[in-house]
Amino acid sequence: MKKNNKIETNEITPEIKVSMKTRVITALVLAAVCVPCVFLGNWFFFALSFFLTLLISYELVNVVHMQSKLRFLIMIVTIVLMLSFVYWIVFKNNIKAVIDDFDNFDITTVLSNNFTNLNISPILLLVAAGAYFFITLVEEEFTVQRACYMIAMVVVVGLCIQSFLYLRYSPFNVFSNYLTQDGSIPVYDINTPLFKYFQSTLLFVYVILGTIVNDIGAYFIGVLFGKHKLNPRISPKKTWEGFAGGCVCSFIVTAAFAFIMDAVNLPILPNLSLEKWYWVILISLFMPLIANLGDFTFSAIKRSFNIKDFSHVLPGHGGILDRFDSLLLVSGFVSVMLVFINSGWEAFKF
Repeated sequence: MKKNNKIETNEITPEIKVSMKTRVITALVLAAVCVPCVFLGNWFFFALSFFLTLLISYELVNVVHMQSKLRFLIMIVTIVLMLSFVYWIVFKNNIKAVIDDFDNFDITTVLSNNFTNLNISPILLLVAAGAYFFITLVEEEFTVQRACYMIAMVVVVGLCIQSFLYLRYSPFNVFSNYLTQDGSIPVYDINTPLFKYFQSTLLFVYVILGTIVNDIGAYFIGVLFGKHKLNPRISPKKTWEGFAGGCVCSFIVTAAFAFIMDAVNLPILPNLSLEKWYWVILISLFMPLIANLGDFTFSAIKRSFNIKDFSHVLPGHGGILDRFDSLLLVSGFVSVMLVFINSGWEAFKF
């Protein structure tokens, strides 16, 4: 008897078709809002990150599904702490300049000068811990476990949103310090429209591609060919086939993107180029792995609180955290890698 070597695909049910359609429509609307903000930068991207921080703060509190009278207080505390973790370095260094001369305040210059590194305030860490643990003393429903969850999420997610700003604005600083061999003038003019609205965005686009292509590849390959469950306890629908397909697709697309941009003299960063190909390969390899880690981590959190989605603001996707969970961790990972690549161990000294 002849063995059938034909690859069998899974049946696409009407429910899956509807789900795909809803997901695609929501993704297109989300892209229509976010993409212009990413490329325009300036106040537009700053406002986008601010709005995302507010929505994510709401979702973090929403997870603990409390009905107590202190829910509003917990929401306010979370919003203030999240905004502080994301923007504290900007507030600290520039609040006087904003008050004294707002008309001449250049947000791009300010952000590029401040987001040359990732910054966490030890004082904010203590304030966050003190605030949430104090609430456990006056509200029985807000347990120590919930307090620990809020502290961890505010710090980690806040730092990851801060990494969005680092990825978008740090290229201005990096390229302005990339000089000719004699050290006289910068190789790239960061004041041209080409740099401001295109080349400076390539680093963030590179990270977004690493996440989105992994998600798309894993979803469609998993739907069509997925047979073997990856981790049924945390994410029952994910398969090894989808995982492998997403990782391969992400690596190929992101590595090709970085090398093509450098080939046309529009490198993502001086250290992410054909000459330093090994950094491109390393980061492109790890991005889909970190994306999956982020996906599983946030799925585990939802399982522990017995919820399906963080919220329902994005039809077909759930909440902002359901859509951006992978991107948050990938952005944090790439930012830490770039801080090390650009500055070495000196950048991690306190």
